[in-house]
Order: sequence, then structure tokens, then C-alpha cells
Amino acid sequence: MKIGIKDGEIVLREAYSGVLMETNEGNAIGICMRDDTFEINVLPKDRTGHWHRVDMQKSKIVSMAANQSLEPTNKDSGGSV
Repeated sequence: MKIGIKDGEIVLREAYSGVLMETNEGNAIGICMRDDTFEINVLPKDRTGHWHRVDMQKSKIVSMAANQSLEPTNKDSGGSV
């Protein structure tokens, strides 16, 4: 992993084994790089993780579990999509 600073922000390169950001309450998000994309693990404090892949061409985050994504549904948003 290579760590740098650019425009006042921390920049991580070659972070293939991942980075974990955790709140004081124990909720966390893990991010790791792949060749041309990223994978994100959403970890509530009970640590039941949910892996997602970033589709860089479509600017979407897609669940790595079958037929799931972070797109809102009628049930999630209380209305139509």
C-alpha cells in the first residue's frame, strides 16, 4: 500500500488488502482495490457483512450477492423508482 496526500486528502494506492473505516459505535465500511474497480464491505456493528462491487463504467454500486444492488426500490424509498 502506498500512502500520500493530495489537495489535503489522504490518497491510498495499491490498497489490495483493504482499508477499514469504523465509527465509535462499531459500524464499519471496508474498501479494497481490484485491477480496475473497488469492492466495498458494509459492516454493521454485528459484523454481518454485505459485499458490493463498483461498476466504474455505469457509476453504480452492485451487490456481489445475486440480484441485489444499492439502488432504491419501491419498498426502500416509499414510492416508485
